[in-house]
Amino acid sequence: MAIGESFGGGMEFLRENLQALNRWDASSRHQGKASVLFCDGHVEPLSLKALFADIDDVALSRWNRDNQPHRERLTP
Repeated sequence: MAIGESFGGGMEFLRENLQALNRWDASSRHQGKASVLFCDGHVEPLSLKALFADIDDVALSRWNRDNQPHRERLTP
């Protein structure tokens, strides 16, 4: 991912938990999806669950330049 929407008015786009996003009522925007620009130039509307809660290999690999899930980086 290169650029994503900001839900709290800040510039950071980090993997947040869904409870944190509820502070800004993020689920009410774009039918619960966020527009994400990828480094290859394509844009995807991804659900907040897919971005911030899913921990399958496909979801995790979106966050890394080498397209690998890097499960060792998940916090317990």
